[in-house]
Amino acid sequence: MSYLARITQSCPTAVVLLVDQSGSMAEPARWNGHTVAKAQAVASAINALLAELVARSRRDGGYQPYYDIAVLGYSGSEVRSALPTVGEDWFLNPETLADNPVEVRDVQRMRTLPDGRRVATVMREKIWVRPASEWNTPMHEAFRTAYGLLKGWCARHKGQPCYPPTVINITDGEATDADPRQLTAAAAKLRSLATADGNVLLLNVHISGSESEPVLFPASTGELPEDRYARLLFDISSPMPALYRDEIALVTGHAADGVRGMAYNANMTDLVRMMNIGTATSNLLL
Repeated sequence: MSYLARITQSCPTAVVLLVDQSGSMAEPARWNGHTVAKAQAVASAINALLAELVARSRRDGGYQPYYDIAVLGYSGSEVRSALPTVGEDWFLNPETLADNPVEVRDVQRMRTLPDGRRVATVMREKIWVRPASEWNTPMHEAFRTAYGLLKGWCARHKGQPCYPPTVINITDGEATDADPRQLTAAAAKLRSLATADGNVLLLNVHISGSESEPVLFPASTGELPEDRYARLLFDISSPMPALYRDEIALVTGHAADGVRGMAYNANMTDLVRMMNIGTATSNLLL
């Protein structure tokens, strides 16, 4: 296990977000002090992450191709790109992403001045992913689609010490297109893909609108509730490399050795933390 390769113009990494857009994502959740649909909160969190990846890639007035980014929405019986992609290539680099939002809008944000006063600031916000919520949860097909995308990506970078792709699966329920054995096999196949620097990292984030205690980055199934789905997510999630140990320890408050990249009963703040940690590679950018 390495996960220490430098991310360069010629040797980027890939980030793939899998987004559950099934009917249950219309249920309410808290986001920025308001009650909104889970689908809206997740879309907002993803747009903020995409803006962060774009900002990290900005150099001397332009953008470096450090990341190949795909966002796959899954619902009903299909998986589709949730980004404004063209043709069959669902990956966008930071420059293409920056130049092709589906919407740009002014939003008001509150900030605290050094003297303690709170003031409203209007900011320009780019939107790439829109909320959606309908029908079933074809998670198995989402894993299969991500496998196909990343198999091609790894083949294009064969022999290069590229930092391995990261897949973050965001869901609020169980797969409707596969049983646990089939889902486990599809996840294992996805995690088997690799670059010269290591295997694909798969993080699974189960979000909930309830007040149940969340579990973030568990090291064993003993930390999970007595729930077979929680244990399934643990089994199919990747062990987290040492690169993320300090960030994980800050979030969980305990040592981060041997933890898995998963969350159960996470709220929207937890989702943001999980995504930020899962893509915390800024110190590897060259």
